[in-house]
Parts: sequence; structure tokens; C-alpha cells
Amino acid sequence: MLEPKTIEAVSVKEYRPGELIVREGDTNEFFYAILQGEVQIYQMDKPIRILSDRDVFGLENYYRGIPYSTTAKAMKPSRVAAYESDAIEDIAFSKPGLVSMILRSAYLQLEQTTSVAESNIPYSETINLDVREFADGETIIEEGTDGTEIFKLYQTEQGLEVLKKGVRIAMITKPGEYFGEMSFILNEPRSATIRSLGRSVVEVLPVHEGGLEKIISENPEVAHKIISSLAQRLKQANLLIVK
Repeated sequence: MLEPKTIEAVSVKEYRPGELIVREGDTNEFFYAILQGEVQIYQMDKPIRILSDRDVFGLENYYRGIPYSTTAKAMKPSRVAAYESDAIEDIAFSKPGLVSMILRSAYLQLEQTTSVAESNIPYSETINLDVREFADGETIIEEGTDGTEIFKLYQTEQGLEVLKKGVRIAMITKPGEYFGEMSFILNEPRSATIRSLGRSVVEVLPVHEGGLEKIISENPEVAHKIISSLAQRLKQANLLIVK
């Protein structure tokens, strides 16, 4: 069996307030982790989010195969680590702690961005377990409740509707789409209600406290899928804000 690669930051740099870390149009060969400080993210010169300690940024560009679509500028004295983007798969297999940091940061950024954009982004991929059937109109997840299960749509007649305060904001229709993971990652109540339209079959993964790193350690390919999906969602959310 091959030994896992040693993954280290390419560089760790100190940035002064106002100093650029990366700008729109730069190569996507690196992504960044904030070790300490505060960083403003801009797109088309418009501020779209503020990041701080343990936040990670830049992977959405790598997964889209495009140059940097955002600019990052230090707001306070900041210490930032740069990693090679194409090492992300090796990171998924060898550094569960860093993967957890990436996932939590991506979810928080997505939540912050979509709240500004007032939109919902399609859900990510994780892994599957047992199977449950839901009838037409039956609620799978209820907004405001607690829960640690992560769900995967196996099959559906008309799709799953995503509701916030009773208003439909999105649909989940494609078999293989995952949902419900944000509540567990952020340790917050469910942010939306998911209801079956027609008969639907859903696979369920119960996740308990401390279970995310265990899942990542035992199924590193899952982490890679989650990160890839989150990067796509974050890119979409960025574009919604600047429109």
C-alpha cells in the first residue's frame, strides 16, 4: 500500500491591513487558510463576505477550472497559509483535521453568502446508509428542528420541495443529491423544511457528535466529493450576490 503523501502549506505569510492576498484573474493553483486575522472577499470590486480564523477560500476556482474569480484583501494583520489546489485529493485522504476545517468554513461561507443573495443553492454529496420511503406531502426535515441525519435522494416521483417559512425556495429532483448536512456541520437547527412531492425514497446516514472526522477518515473520497460540491455551490452563490 502506498504511504499517504505529506501535505504541508506551500507558504505561510503575514499580511498588513489593506494588503492583497490574491486578486481576480490570478491563477487557481493555490487555496488559502486563514490562521489568524480577518480577510475581506470581493467580486467585481463588490465586498461579498468577511472571513476570519480557520476560514478557507479559493477552492471554488480550482474546481471550476478557472482563474480566481474573487479578490482577497487583509482587513487586519493576518497570517495566511497557501496550499496547492491540486493536492486537495491527497489532503482528503491524509488530513481529516484540515478537511473538517475546509468543510466548516465552506458551509459558513455558503450560509452567509446565500443569506445575502436570498437564494438557495443545490445540495451537496456525502454518503448513504439506510433507506426510507416518504409519501406525497410527507415532511422529511422540518425547519427549526434538531437533527444529525444526512439524506440522499434515491428516487422521487415529483421531487422534494425546499421551504423556508412555508415558501418554496428550491427543489431537489436529481437522484444522488444530498441534503441536511449543513445542520450537522454548523451544529444548528434545520434551516429549511424538505417535503416530498409524490412518493420519494431517501437514503439516510445518521451522524453523531465527532462522527464527521470519523466518516472522513474511513471514507476520504466522501470528503473530496463534499468539498467539490461546496466549491460549486459557493461559486454560484458569489455570482448571485454580484448580479
